Amino acid sequence: MTVAATATVLCAPVVSSAPTDTYAVTATIPVTGTAEGIAISPDGARAYVTHGDEGAGQLSVIDTTTKSVVSTIPVGDFPVGVSVSPDGGTVYAGSNGDDTVSVINTATNNVAAVIPVGDGPLGVTVTPDGAKVLVASQFDGHLTIIDTVTNTLALGGTTMFLAVSPDGRTAYVTDSSSNSIATVDIATAALTGRIPTLASPLAVDITDDGRTLYVTETNGFTAGQVSIIDATSHTVTATIPVAEAAGGIDIAPDGHTAYIAHSTPTNAVTVLDTATRTVTATVPITENGQLIAVTPNSADAYVTSQYDTVSVVSNTSTHTEPPTTTPPIPPATGSLGTIFGS
Repeated sequence: MTVAATATVLCAPVVSSAPTDTYAVTATIPVTGTAEGIAISPDGARAYVTHGDEGAGQLSVIDTTTKSVVSTIPVGDFPVGVSVSPDGGTVYAGSNGDDTVSVINTATNNVAAVIPVGDGPLGVTVTPDGAKVLVASQFDGHLTIIDTVTNTLALGGTTMFLAVSPDGRTAYVTDSSSNSIATVDIATAALTGRIPTLASPLAVDITDDGRTLYVTETNGFTAGQVSIIDATSHTVTATIPVAEAAGGIDIAPDGHTAYIAHSTPTNAVTVLDTATRTVTATVPITENGQLIAVTPNSADAYVTSQYDTVSVVSNTSTHTEPPTTTPPIPPATGSLGTIFGS
């Protein structure tokens, strides 16, 4: 069963097309069975996608240069959330159908361990130092923190996806049933508060400076929107109407753009300009888009579809950048969003 929100649009999104920015689907990569989660390796060379029909979960490895599958690894039942360790050596894939996380060695593409977690894992995220793996479970409202000792924190509600602050101290976990985001102290595995949202939150990402959260939401079954939340004051500072059925969200590492995947009936990727907080492009994709991950160079967004594909949405503009001595912004931690269960 797919838990997906479909709705009419609250109001038409403001479209402000930048003449130098264009976006298009540059590749469509087939995989076997329902594609759900997506994560990119830190060097950008590989994309990892969870997919498979019920009872036949798989993790496929995509070469981002050739845009082709180079390996497929059996994992648990109905895998969704997936995340890569900061050193690129390990992939963690949560299986919504059998309540486990598979630990994959990327050098051998073999499952090194299987770890039991809460009921119906969705979001999976590794802390920036690689020391802990956080798993949000949909059906029992638990956040599992995997370390040398595994802690399980009962948050209640319907926990969906999560993001971790760049300093590795705080987890932000969406609760779609209570219209809130739970804040968790990772070191102590303690719930420290809740951030009220204007509607039911699904996926969340955080900017690299740790100051701002971007959250996809649905207002009942009537609208799609992205809320922008100040991570210090825990207040909503802006709400951007987007098309219905908004799901996974990822902020590009350069910080200029956020990408939102939409399932049926929208079947598109929305591109947001983070400076102007406006929709700059809408790119049609294969039906029932789910989760999304942007490459470290911010050039491509990989989007999963339950119609057995991964679409690559690329910025096809040609830019001439002036010389600069400013260091580049490091890659975002991201959320994996990430959807929506079996």
